Amino acid sequence: MQNILLFIDLDDTLFQTKRKNPNGIIAATHSAKDGKGSYMTEAQQLLFELFYDSKKVKIIPTTARNLQQYNNTIISQLPEIETAILYFSGMILDRNIEAQPWQQHIQQAYQQLKLPISKLFNQFEVLVKNQVQFTLYNVDNYYITVKAEKNCPRILRNKLFTQFKNLATSEYLVHQNDRAFSLMPNFLDKKYAVNYLVEKYQPTLTLGMGDSFTDWGFMQQCDFRIIPKNVQLEDFFCLN
Repeated sequence: MQNILLFIDLDDTLFQTKRKNPNGIIAATHSAKDGKGSYMTEAQQLLFELFYDSKKVKIIPTTARNLQQYNNTIISQLPEIETAILYFSGMILDRNIEAQPWQQHIQQAYQQLKLPISKLFNQFEVLVKNQVQFTLYNVDNYYITVKAEKNCPRILRNKLFTQFKNLATSEYLVHQNDRAFSLMPNFLDKKYAVNYLVEKYQPTLTLGMGDSFTDWGFMQQCDFRIIPKNVQLEDFFCLN
């Protein structure tokens, strides 16, 4: 009986690129087989197997990844991984099918936005036009992300990020982690999907594992929290 739920973030928690951690040697995405993509360290693989091999634990990936990016991960193909939270909570997968009650709830929330994602994205496009050091993404109309190139000066990056914040309204949450900056509707938060699934499955024990500020909300809903070393959350708690 799976009476333990493990909600686990993916990027920079369960795996990462070799740029961020050169010790990653175990392919975590299909593209990693070609030398690109994401990798697990041996320690990360052992941690994952510890929970995956337990009949008491139901592992639920809880990620900002979109559907295509999630399906590109090797863990998405594992038979025991039946449920996943994607798009910061914009989608819940149940046996590779989008959960309809949650989908309807999210669609209604998007319909009530006064400033839709598409319109906000158009405003952002004006800001990044002809700025080759930034790449702007509309993530399937769920949220917006801009990423700065590795060699982008910090002053230039912070200036653009500040402009983005000024365009956002109270309907949106702002998140910055290293060179990436995201804006998402304030109802798009992993903790809401986690609470929904906890209510659905009624587990005896819940575990939350993540690395960044966008994970801390859902981790706080869990009985125990697991934080990797050398990540945004660890840096924050060590400094405070």
